[in-house]
Amino acid sequence: MWYGMDMLSQHEQRNGEAWPAPPPSPTAKPFSRVHVDADGYPYSDGEPLAQNTRQCDEILYAAAALKTQHAGSRDTFVASDLLLHYRQGDRRASVATDVFAAFGVGDRERLSHKLWQGRSVPSFVLEVLSGSGADRDMNDQRVLYARLGIEEFWLFDPFGARIKGHLLGLRLCGGAYEPIPPLHGRAGYRSVVLNLEFRNESGHLRIRDPESGQDLKSHQEAVEECRQERRSRPEAEMRAAEAEARVAELEAALGRKPGRAG
Repeated sequence: MWYGMDMLSQHEQRNGEAWPAPPPSPTAKPFSRVHVDADGYPYSDGEPLAQNTRQCDEILYAAAALKTQHAGSRDTFVASDLLLHYRQGDRRASVATDVFAAFGVGDRERLSHKLWQGRSVPSFVLEVLSGSGADRDMNDQRVLYARLGIEEFWLFDPFGARIKGHLLGLRLCGGAYEPIPPLHGRAGYRSVVLNLEFRNESGHLRIRDPESGQDLKSHQEAVEECRQERRSRPEAEMRAAEAEARVAELEAALGRKPGRAG
């Protein structure tokens, strides 16, 4: 989602001082509440993560799956709904991406992602389309991300109203985005920067690790898998105990056979 700073209300406060009133915009709507850091840069756009449950579920799945996939990497930073500031001194030059991944970063905790503070430009951005923001995501952000040098820009349409097949992957080539070709022999598209495969499955985004051959799990799927393991552990332990008891019985029976050395 993209929210320029020209949408700030003139009543927003920073350190007790009112922001100057921005020029009017016919397409802008005021933020309900905007939080700013010590330097006056916002770290909240005052908007919800998503406009509906379908959009929210897909964003949460992608963010959780990618964060889990790179949990052990100190070089990869995955964020969701984090403001990215791309021009120092211009508080309007910001964009809130649904999910992005950046490489060569250090700390994991931050209020926002400021490119002039040594933050690397994200290599991967995913936007999940909503009803009112679809055109902005597909057009305005496409131009901006290309100018910033973001290598891959992915769009997922949960309802399939704007994108045929729900999923579109774009790769930066010569300063402009070109569609990523589909995989040969199976459904989906490959992200070069993440070395993962993305596909649509009945209107839901799925991400596959080609090395393991397994889909990345959502948070709910990971929790359920842990529950299943905990439930199956006592059964496995019981079967092992029964097997050991049976072996002991057999050994005892063999030891009582006539003619066995004792």
